[in-house]
Amino acid sequence: MHRSVLLALVSIIAVAPVALAATEKSAPRATLMQAISHTDHAGSFRYVMTIAVLRRRGPAAELQIHGTRGPHLLFVHVKATSNGQQQSALLDGPFLYEGAPDGIAVYGKIRWLRVRVSSLSPSSKALTSMRNLSPAPLLRLLDESSVARKHAAQGLYRGRLAYDDAVVRTALSGMTGGIEFREVQYSARVGRDGYVDTIHVTGRTADGSRTLTIHARLYAFGIKVDPNPPAEGTFMDKTLLNLAE
Repeated sequence: MHRSVLLALVSIIAVAPVALAATEKSAPRATLMQAISHTDHAGSFRYVMTIAVLRRRGPAAELQIHGTRGPHLLFVHVKATSNGQQQSALLDGPFLYEGAPDGIAVYGKIRWLRVRVSSLSPSSKALTSMRNLSPAPLLRLLDESSVARKHAAQGLYRGRLAYDDAVVRTALSGMTGGIEFREVQYSARVGRDGYVDTIHVTGRTADGSRTLTIHARLYAFGIKVDPNPPAEGTFMDKTLLNLAE
């Protein structure tokens, strides 16, 4: 249980904010760059995301993700459709809670492992996996678009991104277990509220053996998120687990 499954699920693929004023119909929507910044600094929002890789030979691999981001909080629930394996993780202030695979209780009612964030490196696999399963990498990717500073009709942006751009490679490889995709294309929609509400990304490997599709929907901006950490008796501290070992 003390080993994070979030990173393993990603590897399956390898194998309170102020809204922008827009009350008048004639008011221009925010540019993509403005919307990215507005979304990135939103106090809270929820999202659903699908990361799918279709293989020329063999079954498709797909992760379905539901998440919530709030002040000092990030919750991620991920499910691999190929085998049904799923896990949740919650970053709540000074603590990271890693759920047991498939929510199965161990040691009685223990379903979570609690780790002090201060004991982790900022580049730790657990924290990196959570960031990779959030919209953050996609927002960084969109920020590389050449049209990000322009206004688009009905707030709909489409374009192509250079696969060898360092930001693009970092963003996608973290979400797909290190696979490099080319011919990266995207579409994104900026809502009247000035937030990015949908993102769609596609690509393919150099040999054409795999194609990538990522779709994300962001919603419930600014709606208060109440922290709901696991109850006492349902988690174990990592320090205690280390002592037990």
